[in-house]
Amino acid sequence: MGAAVWPGAVASNAMRRRVRGALASAQDARKALFLVSGGIGRNPPSEARVMAELLRQAGVAEQNILLEESSNDTLSSVRNCVQILRSLSVFGRVVICSDTYHIPRCRWLFHLYGISTQAGRVESGRSENSALRWFYYHIREAAALLLDTVVVLVSQISPGALRVHW
Repeated sequence: MGAAVWPGAVASNAMRRRVRGALASAQDARKALFLVSGGIGRNPPSEARVMAELLRQAGVAEQNILLEESSNDTLSSVRNCVQILRSLSVFGRVVICSDTYHIPRCRWLFHLYGISTQAGRVESGRSENSALRWFYYHIREAAALLLDTVVVLVSQISPGALRVHW
């Protein structure tokens, strides 16, 4: 899952943690496929491109990296990743690598779209943030989880199911 890109196409600490977690989680998989997700935020290039470069620097082959560059939030990232996964002829386990406070929402959204996931081995990041900021992240995730759930469930209702019959 994407994270901020700093000026000069520099990966944020959160992004570096997430990529390290993805590498650690894929350590046992010989032919791991990495699906990096995130569009262009405040600073170009896309979050996915910066993560792909970190993976290449770590020795991951280009053909083992898939990019999803059009998302601008968690829900659109999950939707787009689900489309990519479904377009593959086959895929194995899906491991979500994000910050610890963010993984439950990501996994829940994938679940709502019918994709089973596991949490990746990602460092916490707690030490890089104040207690107040960390609390804010958790509160924001709880609110976003509720909102995203409603959006996904409503989007899955057929248009005819909402008609009132008199």
